[in-house]
Amino acid sequence: MADTINVVLHLRDGLERYGLERMLQGLDVVRDQRSADDLETAVEGAARAAPTVLIVSHRDLDETARPVLHDAASRGVRALVLVPGGDVPRAGRLAGLACGGFLSTGDLGRTELRHALTRVADGEVPIPAPLARSLLGPSDPAPPRMTPREHEVLPLLARGLSNKQIARRLSISQHGAKRLVANILAKLDSPNRTVAVTRMLSLGLCDHPG
Repeated sequence: MADTINVVLHLRDGLERYGLERMLQGLDVVRDQRSADDLETAVEGAARAAPTVLIVSHRDLDETARPVLHDAASRGVRALVLVPGGDVPRAGRLAGLACGGFLSTGDLGRTELRHALTRVADGEVPIPAPLARSLLGPSDPAPPRMTPREHEVLPLLARGLSNKQIARRLSISQHGAKRLVANILAKLDSPNRTVAVTRMLSLGLCDHPG
């Protein structure tokens, strides 16, 4: 884990932003924090220093945010999306977001915020249980059959490793790693890695990454 983390906030709700700023001020893992009213500006600020976590609210995300978050992810910026404590309305719209994880605001405190920030910065994908259930749907399918090689990839995928990192760990080509990840996403019927990690954990295909 990095010693300290830079944090950029994009929260249109002034009260919510103020509360997060106060909590961040008391965290030893936060090196620097700043706020931006515009999402693209927030991403630009986050991309200038690493490791940086971008905190956004699910209420502020619409279809125009998807390509911005995708660009952020490609530049090494991991977004932490704040969601309410209960089930998230239209949770399916969150499934396709390129983000590093989700954090429930239901009982949010400094301890929960610190834990989420360090996990996201380490490449893990925290997902609150209510949101995971919403993303998974009313019933879970039987676990799909994975090849031995795919089973080796599962814990690495759960830890948030990139295709290049997976290839290095398994001593295979990056193309081979990309193909294995694509096969896993297809078998789990997942549109992206975030949903895939949720489903593999729910199905017991690998241990929780932390």
